[in-house]
Amino acid sequence: MSRLDDFFFGPGRGNQGGDETVVFPTRQIVNTRTNEQTIRKIHPTHITNVNKNIKRIENYYPVTESTHNEYIVKEYDCGSDINNPCCRPVKRCKW
Repeated sequence: MSRLDDFFFGPGRGNQGGDETVVFPTRQIVNTRTNEQTIRKIHPTHITNVNKNIKRIENYYPVTESTHNEYIVKEYDCGSDINNPCCRPVKRCKW
């Protein structure tokens, strides 16, 4: 009998004593470490304001003239936080 047997099963394994040794399976413990990474993606916005001026000249005899100015502005409100933008179109009255 080896010393390892003595450790697990006790000395005098063949004795008629009432001692019994039970060995359970090895308990496995898994430690998980999670590393969190933040990736900032910045999507810049460029707003192009188009000022469309249309002149319509109608010729009559006698000559009359009219001018039509149309202004189109596209405006967006993206808030003040560049890390958490929430862009929405800003409704404006048509001129």
